[in-house]
Amino acid sequence: MKKLLIGLLISTSLLSAENELWKFFKYSTAYASFSLNAPRHQDDRFAIIGGLSTGQLQVGRTERELKPDFQTSFGLRKIGRFNYEPKRGVKNAGVGGTWYDGSESNANESSTFGSVQGWEYLIKWSEGRQWGNEYLNQEYWVRYTSDWWMAKVGWTELGLEELEYGQGELRFKWTPPILDDKINLSIGVKHRQHPVYGFDAMVLDTTWYKGQWWNFAEDAFGIDDNAWFTEDYYNDGNGNIDQDIQLYEIDPVTGELRPIEGGGPFWNDDGTFRGVDWLWRDEDGRIFAYTDREYFLYHFPRMLEKYIGGVKQEIGYQRETSIVLGADFYHYDDYWWLHAWGNWLPYHFGHDKYSYHNGAHYQTHLEEGGEPNEFEFKDAGWHNWHDYDFGAIFGVKIKDNLGVFAEGRYLNYWERPAYDIKFGINYQFMGF
Repeated sequence: MKKLLIGLLISTSLLSAENELWKFFKYSTAYASFSLNAPRHQDDRFAIIGGLSTGQLQVGRTERELKPDFQTSFGLRKIGRFNYEPKRGVKNAGVGGTWYDGSESNANESSTFGSVQGWEYLIKWSEGRQWGNEYLNQEYWVRYTSDWWMAKVGWTELGLEELEYGQGELRFKWTPPILDDKINLSIGVKHRQHPVYGFDAMVLDTTWYKGQWWNFAEDAFGIDDNAWFTEDYYNDGNGNIDQDIQLYEIDPVTGELRPIEGGGPFWNDDGTFRGVDWLWRDEDGRIFAYTDREYFLYHFPRMLEKYIGGVKQEIGYQRETSIVLGADFYHYDDYWWLHAWGNWLPYHFGHDKYSYHNGAHYQTHLEEGGEPNEFEFKDAGWHNWHDYDFGAIFGVKIKDNLGVFAEGRYLNYWERPAYDIKFGINYQFMGF
């Protein structure tokens, strides 16, 4: 009898779990797709490969490799459909609806509350190329909505906007009866994790400008510089620059010789010829810059940007917990509809050294005229800045054959905006 009771209990539990799992995935849709588009046309590149000394230039032509735009997508979604949305998925394809292919951008996916209560979720992944720029977009979230509260966890990465964050939030909501249940007000907390935002290279790493920059470049970038010099400089044998040769140019107005002022390749800051400079080789030993000036102006900034990107990655994700206030409005009838939402995050608790409470403090420091090396980090604590997101979907049927629409969403977290907006008019000719 004991074994029988245990068996019945286990069987009942498994059936119950199976039933709940089925309810969780019921009515969800999975999809996968691939799209390919002709590339944007670009003319061939031309380069000077010889003749600089004679004036008769030799031109080389390089044919551009035109890579097509593409997008690979897959996803899994279960989001309640609002009345203004078209039906999608296998059941509705070909009978007034469309397929899910990963290219759709539904603004209401960013709304705080959906059209139904219970579990909703979105798994949306796409990788592709747009006008030669490769990108990776990811959006994952799951939320549960009840009569008076909502919980949500998710992860967002927008490759082209270079915005990435994870979030978890808990909100209490209130629906004022006076507005006929058309609006939801909410208050709660939102916890976010993200890469380092708000700091420049002078704060994140001081080694590149507090020491000799050429030594830093060699160590950080894996490149090498080597001196070249004139025979007269070499024959001096002392390693000293003893030449005092002033460089001149012809004045285009007077025709007289005038000394060349200031620093530049091959000469000192006072305009005197040095007879020595440094050329730069990459990891494979190929020369890519013939002077310090050329390297510093045209190559160093790009290499430093990549290096600082690695520094940010090594620091890891930073954390903030924020107060969030929100409002959602929804109205629909046969002639007009409006779905609007907005969220405001005014106060934030920064948990880490490079959390944005210090990032915002650093931006204020610069606006007040402070030098980067004078900045002092604050301890973990509260700080106020304004993060927000909002969106709206609006449609009006003015007549049976005339209507206007607008929809869009705007997100501004850590002073990194991301948005998409569209509006227009439709007119159908009915005869005269």
